[in-house]
Formats: sequence, structure tokens, C-alpha cells
Amino acid sequence: MVSSSKIRRHTRRHNNNNNRRRRHHDHDTTRRHKRTVRHRAHDIDLQRNNFYLWANHKWIKEVPKTLPRELRYIRPLDNFKLIQDEMYKNVLEMYHDYVKGHGGHGGGKSVIAREMKNIYTSFLNLNPEPILGYIAGFCEMYTNMIQENNLYKFLGVMNQNEMIKWSLPVVWSVFPDEYTPKHITPHISAPSLSLYDYRFYISDNILEKQMRGVRLNVSNTTVIRQEEAQTGGGGGGNSNSNPVTKTIEYIEYKRRITRAFMKFIGEVFTKCLGHDYEKTHNIKAQDVYDIECSLMNLMNNTDMRFDSNYANMYKTAKNPDIRPDRVKTKKSSSSNDSRHKQCDCHSDKSSASLKDRLKSPHYQHNNRGATRVLTGDALELTDIDWREMAEHIGYEPDNIPRYFVANQVGYLKMVMCTLKKEWASDKWKSYWYFIYMRQLICFHDKWRQIYLDFNDTLIRGKETHFPREYFPILGLGYAFPKTMTEEFTRRYKNEEMVSKVREIGNTMLECYKSRITGNAWMSAHTKKGALKKLNTIELRVGDPNLSAPDPTHLKYDPKDAWGNLLQRSVQWTAYLAKHSSGSGAMTAALSTEDLDVINWSTMKHTGYQSYIVNAYYTAQTNSIYIPTAYMHSMNVQFGRGYEYDLASVGFTFGHEISHALHEAQSRVFDCKGVVKNWWTRGDIAKYESKIAGIRKQYETISKKYGFVIDGNLSLSENLADVTGLAVCEDALHRFHAANVLGDSSAAPSASSSSSVASVLLSGDHIRAMSFQHFYTYYAIQNRQYANRREILVQVLTNPHLDLKIRTNVPLMRSKTFREVFDITKSDKMYSDDFDVVF
Repeated sequence: MVSSSKIRRHTRRHNNNNNRRRRHHDHDTTRRHKRTVRHRAHDIDLQRNNFYLWANHKWIKEVPKTLPRELRYIRPLDNFKLIQDEMYKNVLEMYHDYVKGHGGHGGGKSVIAREMKNIYTSFLNLNPEPILGYIAGFCEMYTNMIQENNLYKFLGVMNQNEMIKWSLPVVWSVFPDEYTPKHITPHISAPSLSLYDYRFYISDNILEKQMRGVRLNVSNTTVIRQEEAQTGGGGGGNSNSNPVTKTIEYIEYKRRITRAFMKFIGEVFTKCLGHDYEKTHNIKAQDVYDIECSLMNLMNNTDMRFDSNYANMYKTAKNPDIRPDRVKTKKSSSSNDSRHKQCDCHSDKSSASLKDRLKSPHYQHNNRGATRVLTGDALELTDIDWREMAEHIGYEPDNIPRYFVANQVGYLKMVMCTLKKEWASDKWKSYWYFIYMRQLICFHDKWRQIYLDFNDTLIRGKETHFPREYFPILGLGYAFPKTMTEEFTRRYKNEEMVSKVREIGNTMLECYKSRITGNAWMSAHTKKGALKKLNTIELRVGDPNLSAPDPTHLKYDPKDAWGNLLQRSVQWTAYLAKHSSGSGAMTAALSTEDLDVINWSTMKHTGYQSYIVNAYYTAQTNSIYIPTAYMHSMNVQFGRGYEYDLASVGFTFGHEISHALHEAQSRVFDCKGVVKNWWTRGDIAKYESKIAGIRKQYETISKKYGFVIDGNLSLSENLADVTGLAVCEDALHRFHAANVLGDSSAAPSASSSSSVASVLLSGDHIRAMSFQHFYTYYAIQNRQYANRREILVQVLTNPHLDLKIRTNVPLMRSKTFREVFDITKSDKMYSDDFDVVF
């Protein structure tokens, strides 16, 4: 029997234990509550100070742990590149099915299938055996050219090789004519140099004086060494995500890169010519760098009669708001070419002096920065015998274009004077050899590692290289662009998806028109031009868009990738020459989308192929093209809500439509795709004032995030982001107005959007949540994972800035965003400037 005292003791212990557990439970609950409050406070704080990181910090943190090794070549990592990897897999599957399905004998498709297989095999294996033969062949060709002493022939033959011509001192290309709708014209321009920062070509003494002790690029105090931690969108989230940096002078940073460049040149020469290349071939690695330095210096030469940019549209005081080609003048009686109004291309002025000819309508109607140099004047203006050089490129002698467009007359004059004196020297020989052999080694199974180690690992900071199994897509896309595009479209095009995407595009266009109509600062004349451009803009969604047929007569070798490229390049050059010679019928067979299929300096597709995940606005055709690959992806996932649709498809259209009205590269083109001013002088001044504030803000924010940038390089993309986001907000306002009020036309204009935003927050919780979701989706769509060195290269070479900056700044310029998230003046996402230009 248990005594009463024992029962009481047991009861007290039990009660004490319960009290302890209760206190412990209450303490745990309190701790969890405090932790929740702290997390929520931190969450709100991050939301108000770095909205991009708030939306993406979990993804950025998890990427290193979850990203498969085979995807680590994608740098910087973002949604578009992840989708592109998926499309590459689809392209390879499509290729195998196509070859298997058209493997029989006879018929054009079977011929293409056989040659596609040869291209695929040659690019997959990259057999090294043919490479030594091409090295010997180039050396022999160069020796023969020197003996022949014909610079124009040498430049013409070298320009037939698309893989190397981008680095020639005189680059021939074919682009849409700035003056004539749907016409293709030869252009001659300066080269792209090997190193991404122009300051690498400036002497240390001059650079030091320019910098005056200021350290640049990664921040105003540091430059990042090769070993860096990974950060999301360039860092800036917290102390743990910042890279480990070591302060060094920018000049030392420059020296490190140039030393690596010199080593790279030496390795290219050693592999191709042997260890004693200096003695056996009289070339030096130092000479290559010196030549690129001299080319950079020559690019500073301008001819004040011609060289400027498209923004300088006015050249007369008598007609302050009318360009000279709009002023009525007496037409030349011999001019009956409807493609050149008031242009006397046909008139015989050989007896007149150049000074007199420069007063003719042809030159007076030129826009600065794109000079139509007549064939007869080319030698005197640029020191180029255009007729002879054109024949060596591949033009028929009796069908030489009457003019070419020179993007920088002053540079061409100076570089040709230099070449005529020095092109056969050993110094220039080093450069000629390098630009050929640098590209050649990329198609050698082993030697290509030299190129990748320098360009990908050192310069761009990539951990792994572009997968070998994807490399054949480059060759297939170059040799068979039309077949690849049409087959991908046939296989993956979804008409229902196309219809929905087009519907959103039309909605964005209508919102844009409403914004222009309600604009308070533009004159009636400029508004009319803007609306005319928007009314005639063409939305091309998922269409196969290439006109030039794929050649079926070329016999590709499954063991010779470089030889296959040479065949295709020579054929393609001849085709371009034939269809850009001036004949209207010939020109019609070549579309603007056929041009620039591959960027050989980066080994990437840059054209309008249907399997590339991108979107394009083309000023010369006033059209927006959305490829099939863009829709066959996570970009387009209808059913997740209108907010998601706007943040993905809607913003893409808003961004691309903005290109039609923004910045000099597109703004000066009219609705027909011709460079023609439709702005009044006063509106241009107002516009320049507005975009100056946006440019300054991007530079300021970039500096806070650790990057010193030139705001002009990325200005066109930044403006498209800012205005594009504002138009998306208009579309979301319109959506809610249609659902609540039944008025689908209730999109706010530029002048009324702020009042609508206030109404939004006056008590409509559903609308507020809708906008919160839209902004969050917008930030998620822009997520990016990169290290600082990758961002450094991007901000110096790419008009598309770090996605963190591209996300936060447009949001900061939105009054609706500020009110929805209750951004206060003490928050870093705060801004008083809500001007989105239009």
C-alpha cells in the first residue's frame, strides 16, 4: 500500500515536470515566434532593399548544390540559357530523326540528309589530320599574295572566309540598306579586336594619366582575381555571398590579361608552326599585340564630313526640323532610280571635282555614321579601290554595286594608307597568320583546348566548356540554316501557343499606343511618327523566316570540319555578292533574317533560327520575331495566371516594342525601315534629357553593386526594360479594369498611371496581390547565377547588363511597385524618379 506522503511527493514531481515541460514548450514557442518575426523582418528588409535577391535568393543558394555537372558550361546561368540547352537536345533529336527518315537514295531531301550527316560527323570528331594541310596551304597562299603584291586581292580572298574576316582590318559584310527599304547593301567597317576592354590596348603611361589613380571595373577600389566565389547576379546580397577579393591596381590587372594573351598567341603559333616559329617564319607574338594596338589607335580617326552617329540628324539651320533629304530641291534629270529619291547615283560626274560631288544629293542626303561611298569616289575618300576589291570578293565585274556603306570613313582612309605601306611586312605577317590559325585550331580535336582555356576559362570565367556533343549544331546551323529552321518549326510549332502569344503581343501594342497617345511631352508631329511606326509594326510569331536556299551541290567531308566550313563560306560569300549587287529581283531573294547566322568570334548562333531562344526587333523591317524555341519552353506556360503571362511573354513584347522608339540605333528608322528623322528638334532635346537621367541611375546603381560601367553601352537595353515594364503595368491595369468594370479599353495612359496606382491601393486587396505576383514573377524570370569575373566581361562587352541591375532599376522607377510594397525613403529600392520616357 502506497502511503499518502509518497502520493503527495509523486504528485508534486509530476506537477513540477508538467510545469517544466509547459515552460519549456512556452519558451520554444516564444523562440519560434521570435525567429519567425526575425525572418519575416529580414524578408521584408531584403524585399525593400534588393527585390531581385529577395525573389531569387533561395534559387541562387541552391544552384551550386543542385545544378547537374553537364549544365555547368552555361555561364552566366539564367532561364534563357537553361531553355536553350533543352532546345539543343531537341535539335539533335530532330537531326537524327531527319537523317534516319531521309536516308534513301534520290531526291533533294536525301542529298541534304547525307551532307548533314557528313557535317555532323566532322564537327563531332574534329579530325586533326587535315589541319596541318590547311596551315601549309595558308602559308603558301600568303607567300603567293606577297609575290603578286596585290593588297585588294588579299583582302578580297580573306573576306571570303567568314570564320576569320571579323578580325580583318577592313571587314566586308552585307547588311540592310539604311536608306532603301528591303534592299541589301555591302558595308565596310573596322574589325573586332581580340580583347574585350579597349584599355588593354592603351599604353600604361597614358592609361595611368587617364585613370589618375582610380581603380576601375569590378569596383572603384578592387579588381577580382581569377579565384572568386560564386554570387547570384553579381553579388550584393549579404557578406557571405561576396567574393573573396584582393585589391590590385587596374594596370596590373591589364598586364595580367595581356600577358595571358601573349602566351595564347605563342601557343597558337607553336602548335601550328613549331617551337622555332620566330626563326622559321619571321613572326612574333608581340607583333600581333602591337598590330591590334595600332588598329585601336586608327579607330580614333574620324572624317568630320561623314563620321558621327545616327543621333546627329540635323545639318541645316534654315530648316531646323527637317532633314536635308526632306527639303525640296531640283532633281537630277538623269536620276530615275525610285530607290534613291533625289540621289544621282547614275549621273556622270567624273569630270567634276570631289569637292563638287560632295555637294550632290547623294552625299548631302547621307546620314552621319553611314556614308554611301560611290564606287568612283571610294579611292579618293577611303583609299579603297572598291571595284577591284569587290571582284576579288566575288562580285561579277559588270555588276559591281554602285556604292558601299562606310561606317567610319576616317578609319578606312588611315588603315588603308597603313596597309599599302606595311601589309607585306613581317609585323603584319604575324597578324595575318594569327587571325587565321586562331580560328583553325578550334577545329582540331586537341588544339582547341588552347582556345577554350584562354577565351572561356580565363576571360569569361567558365568552369566547363560548351559540350562537344552540341558542337555539331554550329556546323549544321551554318551549312543548312533553312532546312534546320523549317524542320524545327514543323516539328515543334504549336498553333494554339502561337495564337496566345500573338494575342498578348497585340495587347502590349495597344497599351503602347495608348501610352503614346496620352504622352504629355511629345509634339503632335513626333506622336504621329511614333504611332505610325507602332501601327505598322509586324509581329512574326513562330514563322519559318529564312529565304536563302541551302546549297545541295557542295560535297562535305565527314573527316574535315574546317574544309567544310571553307566550302560553305566561299559559296555563301558568292551568294551574298550576287544578291547584294543592286538588282531588285536578286535582292528580293535575300531577307535580312538570312544574314549573320553565326558570330565566329564567339562561336555562337546569332541569327533568326527557329531553335534559338530569343526575341528580336529589326529596325530595317519594323518587325518583331518570336522563334518557335521561345514558345516551346518554360517562358510560355499559360495557365499560371495573367501575371505570369505578362512577366514572361508580355515583358518580352514590351521590351522589343520599346526598341522601335528608343535610342539612336532604332529610333531614327521610320515605319518603312529607312533612316529618316520623324522627330522634331525640341522633342529630341527632351528625349535626350530624359534618357540621361536613366543612364545616370544605371551607372550609379552599378557602382553600388561593385561595377563601374559606361551607361551608353547598355542604354538601349536599359531603356527597353524600363519602358517595357511600364507597359506591362498598363496591361495589368487594363486586365483588372476589364474584369471589374467590363471595360477592356481602360488601360491607363502615361499621364494617368500614377492616379490609377493610388486607386489600386485604396482598398482593392486583390489588385495589390496581383501586382505583387507580377513583380515577383518578373524578378524570377530574370534570375541569374554568375561570378564577378563573368559579370565584369559582360558589363564591358554586352549591352545586356547584370540581370540583378536590370531587374531592380526598372522596379525602382515604378510608382506602383513602390506603393504596393510600401517602399520608404530609407529603403534602397526607393527612387523619386518615375520617368519611363514615354
